[in-house]
Amino acid sequence: MSEPGIPTRRPRHLLEYISTAFAVVVSLISLWVAIRTERANRQMVAASSWPLLEVGSSSVDDKGNSMLLFRVTNTGVGPAKIRSFEVFYKGRPTTGAVSLIRACCKRDFMRPLPGDSAPEDVFITGGVPGNVIRAGEANTFIQMGPGAGNQPLWRALDAARNYDITYRICYCSVFDECWINTVKGRNQLDPTPVNKCPVPAVPYTE
Repeated sequence: MSEPGIPTRRPRHLLEYISTAFAVVVSLISLWVAIRTERANRQMVAASSWPLLEVGSSSVDDKGNSMLLFRVTNTGVGPAKIRSFEVFYKGRPTTGAVSLIRACCKRDFMRPLPGDSAPEDVFITGGVPGNVIRAGEANTFIQMGPGAGNQPLWRALDAARNYDITYRICYCSVFDECWINTVKGRNQLDPTPVNKCPVPAVPYTE
């Protein structure tokens, strides 16, 4: 029983403090969940548009015919914008297909002497930088068939592609997330993320 003249202290303020603290905790949890959800959604979108460019070569075409093919293939799930491409022969950069073949296989390539059989009719090249490759598609940048007059050259290029030719390619997704892939062997599954593709000192054109 309280004494006369002394007001009774009610727990109303304590309840208000508890309610306020509870509301703040709930808000913080909601904010945390929203941030995690947004981050997860962003990661899902990025994963669904992730490109993976691999550079490779083969000595047969899709029909099983003898044909040297050098290709950039997108084995990822999203389109890839190719920013830069480099091709090296024994560690030295080349400026294009003719430069590469002159370095590896035939110094006077595409400079036939009178009476020689030139390989132009079985030699096709294509550019790589600046192209967009959709998921599951490939870009062929060198194609050479075994013509009647270029058998030694064909065999030399076939040997070089397996041991002495390496590549470096930089590409970006549609969200401008970029990677650089240095291709020296068969493992091409771990490209390095970069903020921006560097400009190569000696770019490979065509």
